[in-house]
Amino acid sequence: MRGDSDDEVAIFTEALGILAQERDAFLERVCGSDIKLRSRIAALLRAHDRVGDFLEEQPAGAPSSESN
Repeated sequence: MRGDSDDEVAIFTEALGILAQERDAFLERVCGSDIKLRSRIAALLRAHDRVGDFLEEQPAGAPSSESN
């Protein structure tokens, strides 16, 4: 079971480095006939895209780490 999880993480991580419009072809190639794997990875990618980069920016009004 752990191997499946490792595979998903590896595929997901690699897919993040691919342009969004090229991801379907990548998933087709990498996941092959494993529809469940492809579906899980695609769901992770959609969630990642929805979240965006909100964790990379400091909230407005928050003290900066430079002022400590």
